[in-house]
Amino acid sequence: MSIRQDVFGLEQVYRLQVEGLWSAKSDVWLQLPQGLTNFGTGATVTPQTGYFGGGNPGPRSTVDRIDYSNDTATASPKGLLSVARAYLAATGNSSFGYFGGGQPSTSRVDRIDYSNDTATASPKGPLSLARTRLAATGNSSFGYFGGGNPGPVSTVDRIDYSNDTATAPAKGSLDTTRRNLAATGNASFGYFGGDYPSKSIVSRIDYSNDTATASPKGPLSAARYNLAATGNASFGYFGGGQPGSRSTVDRIDYSNDTATASPKGPLSASRYGLAATGNASFGYFGGGSTPSSVSTVDRIDYSNDTATASPKGPLSLARGALAASSARANALPGVDSTLPPANSPTQVLPPPSVTNFGYFGGGSLPGAVSTVDRIDYSNDTATASPKGPLSVARSAAAATGNSSYGYFGGGPTMSVVDRIDYSNDTATASPKGPLSVNRYFPGATGNSSYGYFGGGGNASTVTGSSASVDRIDYTNDTATASPKGPLSVSKVGTFATGNGSYGYFGGGWIPFPAQTSVVDRIDYSNDTATASPKGPLSSANSAGGAATGNSSYGYFGGGGYPTYRTTVDRIDYSNDTATASPKGPLSVARYLLAATGNSSYGYFGGGLPGPRSTVDRIDYSNDTATASPKGPLSLARGSLGATSAAANGLPQ
Repeated sequence: MSIRQDVFGLEQVYRLQVEGLWSAKSDVWLQLPQGLTNFGTGATVTPQTGYFGGGNPGPRSTVDRIDYSNDTATASPKGLLSVARAYLAATGNSSFGYFGGGQPSTSRVDRIDYSNDTATASPKGPLSLARTRLAATGNSSFGYFGGGNPGPVSTVDRIDYSNDTATAPAKGSLDTTRRNLAATGNASFGYFGGDYPSKSIVSRIDYSNDTATASPKGPLSAARYNLAATGNASFGYFGGGQPGSRSTVDRIDYSNDTATASPKGPLSASRYGLAATGNASFGYFGGGSTPSSVSTVDRIDYSNDTATASPKGPLSLARGALAASSARANALPGVDSTLPPANSPTQVLPPPSVTNFGYFGGGSLPGAVSTVDRIDYSNDTATASPKGPLSVARSAAAATGNSSYGYFGGGPTMSVVDRIDYSNDTATASPKGPLSVNRYFPGATGNSSYGYFGGGGNASTVTGSSASVDRIDYTNDTATASPKGPLSVSKVGTFATGNGSYGYFGGGWIPFPAQTSVVDRIDYSNDTATASPKGPLSSANSAGGAATGNSSYGYFGGGGYPTYRTTVDRIDYSNDTATASPKGPLSVARYLLAATGNSSYGYFGGGLPGPRSTVDRIDYSNDTATASPKGPLSLARGSLGATSAAANGLPQ
């Protein structure tokens, strides 16, 4: 096999690494060919672009490309769809966009190659039946096309991106027949909202169980059809629509999707028959009818979604009944490395992303250590590699971080916070602004902007406990962490994970030896408030466990004293008032372990009694199975912490 692709998705990178075909860092970064200039000015591996295709009046085969980094410019016409059509649907992955169905009624699916977007889209395996006025969403592996006319129908077809010439098989259907609807989702679920005649119904597809009928969820704030939708890992936004002509934008909170969607800042003008896509930070709603066709593109800022959407550069021509896709929408994983310019003498591949590793640091033997081990997710049967140590030996710390840095905080009579630079992980960790108080066995989690360290004791004992929470601002990490709203109960030995919007702190001693199953949720958008108790863990005997997860689920494993557990509880962020569900256990009972992972797997390492060097891997797509032992840590130890650039739904 030779490397001939120009653009790589994460799955391709992983495959090439395993097969030994991915260039090592020393191969491409330290031995650049003579004559290579202007490195870093080429196209991004995962494009920061959105594509709007088809539409009326016409129908049309036009495809416009929006450049997110220059979104005030008029969209650029690119290669056409293979046939003109309107009332179609679109979704895709990090490399391709798939435009399916449409009017005149067709089962045709066209694939846009983002790396060669001036070419006419390629026809691929058709849908299982011809239809129009359908909707589509998906994840990095599959695209789901649901509903439509004639009928209406409840059919949901699944396109397998790895085998896209085959006819898409029908999977579990929507819970009702629908048409003129919209869809969006995250890595785990797809949400289909609206219907004609006017309805507010929202149905959820579970990608891990896609033969089941979709589940009814909290409705939109008002009944409507001919709307559009997009979103990120935490929220879905449904905008515009009929009856009448609407500017309403509803936000679905994936961690609480039984609630009615919340109206947010409206579009800049009322319209229907529009399309939407976006990236992790912004949603773009383009085209539509008023009833006259428009070329308007509105941008929603997810971090300020109560404001009216901002008009940006228009489409190249006015049209409605179109569809849109992007390599960045719906929590698709991205790779931000850059390739050299197209005119470079030699095509040089970027090294594996720093997101492909997990770091386990500190701990006790029982004496405290500063060791940091790095697990390579693409080669997880090997023994973890020792990297640059923490600045001071310590145990009973916790860790979290963002896509660039990991922060290890606390320990016996310690407020010290050490920062690991993932891009330079052989260096000793750098001491940063301390926590506001000493924390012994705290829990830690966060999002891409902030890290939250909560609970713990203020001395080297588990007989005292605290409810206080400190927030580290990653953009100002030399400052002392800021005290924020407390947990609902004081606890030490709590453990935490979360997604982009919320942090969940579960279990702990209240204080020792009494244990709790309480799970507290911190709302990052309102972090001065006291954390809200949510559905508990399945057992109170869980203090000193570990937690990690992805954008949709949190996994809380091990813990308990003096009876050690193998239990792993799963919190469904979209239904977090329910008791956590026990899933496949760890391979061995233990407590005072640590956990981290990526969007597909969770790694639970170390622990007591022992100490242990065992690392267990949970497969999120098969989480009822017993966790698989993988390559061990370099040093057996307990009371350690762990972090990763890819855990907790961090944007990639």
